[in-house]
Amino acid sequence: MLVVKTYSFKGGEEFIKERHKSELFEVVDAISNLDAITCLTKLSSEKTKVGQLLFSPTDLNKALKIKLCENGWTEKSNGKKGYIEPRHAFGKNRFREMDGIKSKVGLEIQFGKYAFMGYDIFSKMVIFNKLGLIECGIEVVPVNELCKHMSTGVSDFDQLLIDFEYRGESNIDIPVFVIGIGLTDKEKDAREEMQKLYSTNRAEAIKIIKLRKYSGSLPGPKEITSGF
Repeated sequence: MLVVKTYSFKGGEEFIKERHKSELFEVVDAISNLDAITCLTKLSSEKTKVGQLLFSPTDLNKALKIKLCENGWTEKSNGKKGYIEPRHAFGKNRFREMDGIKSKVGLEIQFGKYAFMGYDIFSKMVIFNKLGLIECGIEVVPVNELCKHMSTGVSDFDQLLIDFEYRGESNIDIPVFVIGIGLTDKEKDAREEMQKLYSTNRAEAIKIIKLRKYSGSLPGPKEITSGF
C-alpha cells in the first residue's frame, strides 16, 4: 500500500517530522510493506454489494499492527492477535485503548465510520495527552478509492477533512498528522483480477484467498430476501 494524501492538524506534520521522524518512518514503512490483496477477504452480504469480494477492515488493521508491534508500538503477546494495545484503566471495566504508542506518539488506525475518526483525534488523543502518555498523534485512514472496495459506511480521508474545516482547532487539541492510504497500481490490478475471478470462478478464487469467518450477524445493511 502507499500514502496517497496527508493532512496536518494543529501543525501535526511539522511537529512529528521535527521531533519524531523515526516513529513516522516506521508507520509509513509498515504501510508500504502491507500487501493489501492479502486482506481482500470479506464476502459482502450488504444489499448494495451483495456477493462482492471486499477488503476486510479488520484484516487491514491487524496487518499494520502486527508489523508495528515488531517496532514496539504495541506489546507482544502469545494470544490470538499476537499483540496487546496500550490502554489506560479508569476503574473496574472502564478503560481507553490506542492502537499504538511509542515515544509519546499516539497511533490510531481507523477503518470505521467517520464518527470514530473524529473521536480518535478530538477526544481519545486529547485524553491520552492529558494523562501525559502522548504529545502528538498519527491517524491512518483509507482514501475514498479504497473505501469503494470496502463495506458500506466506512469513512475516508475527505470526510474527515469536513470535520477539520467546520470544527476548527481548540486549545485542548494536540498536533496530529493524518495519513490517507490507498492501493499501489500493482495492487489495483491484482484487486480487479481477483474480484473478477471470484465472480466467474469462485472455487478457484477461494484456493487463493482466505475468506473471513463471521460469527453472528454480518455487519452492514443486508439484502432483503423475504417479506414481513
